[in-house]
Amino acid sequence: MRYLKIYLLGLLLVLPNVALAADREVTVCGWFKERWVFTLWSSVAPSPDAARVAGHHLIQRTEFTTGDDKVLRGYKYQAQDNNGLAMQAEGYILVALGNAMIADLMITTLERFSQRGYDVYIYDYRGYGDSQGKRRINAIIEDYKELVAHLNTQYEKQLLYGISLGGAVMANVIGSGAQYDRVVIDSSPSRLSPHGCPKWLDPAENIPDNANNLLVITGEKDSVLGPDMTAEFRELAKQKGAAVYNGSNYGHPFMDRRYAIHNERLNRVIDFLDGRAGD
Repeated sequence: MRYLKIYLLGLLLVLPNVALAADREVTVCGWFKERWVFTLWSSVAPSPDAARVAGHHLIQRTEFTTGDDKVLRGYKYQAQDNNGLAMQAEGYILVALGNAMIADLMITTLERFSQRGYDVYIYDYRGYGDSQGKRRINAIIEDYKELVAHLNTQYEKQLLYGISLGGAVMANVIGSGAQYDRVVIDSSPSRLSPHGCPKWLDPAENIPDNANNLLVITGEKDSVLGPDMTAEFRELAKQKGAAVYNGSNYGHPFMDRRYAIHNERLNRVIDFLDGRAGD
């Protein structure tokens, strides 16, 4: 009987971790709060509309089936040469979107990434747009770990760009030990744990010890995630060797007040990913 009790106690200690691995759609930031927040966020995102990409001959629909059999749908912007013709890609850029963004609306804004010779991939998060599954942060992170591993088998150069919530997702991906060449994290919150999430989920806890291939961007005019929410991540990353840029005129990504600022920001992103600039 004594050994049976010890065995049962062991099961109780192990089962939560087993459940987390087996069911990626478990809530980790509070059963009600995580569901409510994602419902609120997703309600702000526009509905999918394939007409937004109509006429873009280099943009193709793409799908990925996750390990728990959910289909993520998105778009691939093919690499192009100086004449605007499809070319063999130098590598890929996987973009993780903000919580109110949708793939067919965002893919057309990243043409310059394609013009640098990269295949650009954007997927709607599970539960967003046309992607299957429930909106859960643990599931989204696991999905992107799989997407990176999958794309790494097809391309030699492996580049990542995370925007806002997508920055938190990418921080967890690189913190898990995923293989990549360069990554830009643009306006990620430093911490999610003050909002009920476990500490291991905090972007600030997932910065690699050697962050030389990381660029962190923040904005002093960011009205969505202010300096009190982003500065810690930026400063910790800098201490570990990351390039950082705190734009005095930068707002939240894709919400900058003037196109010239937005344009400069995206050029900064692709220059770093492409290896043309280090800061």
